[in-house]
Amino acid sequence: MAITITTAEVKRKCMITDSTHDASIASLISEMQPVLEHSIVDIYLNDTGNTGLQATLKLGMLEIISGEFLEQLKREIGATCEISTAGLSLGEEPRIGADLIQQGATRLAPYMKAEPPMMSESLVISNTSDSDTVFSTDEEAW
Repeated sequence: MAITITTAEVKRKCMITDSTHDASIASLISEMQPVLEHSIVDIYLNDTGNTGLQATLKLGMLEIISGEFLEQLKREIGATCEISTAGLSLGEEPRIGADLIQQGATRLAPYMKAEPPMMSESLVISNTSDSDTVFSTDEEAW
């Protein structure tokens, strides 16, 4: 892996100071980082001489991983309880995790590999090889 994301960086981004979640963060990094790197065009990932580009890629990956960790924390029992009394509400955090994921995805978007067409978009719907095209009634022609 050309880019290194550390547990300390994710904790800093998530504003976590204790070591309670270190193992979970390390597991998430090892799970997500290779997938994110695989999604980036190799020419950008391998351009290690361009420090600005590498910093951009690292920040985007860090934001996505940190956002996913925050979303996982919200899924813990009791993490998203909300209490309302006389018009005062205390409770659920704003969408910080989802916003971080979106921010990272937007940052990485120009460097990502093109998505292959969906199977239904590239399916051959003609069952003949001559000039008369015959469409199957089982397939949608759109």
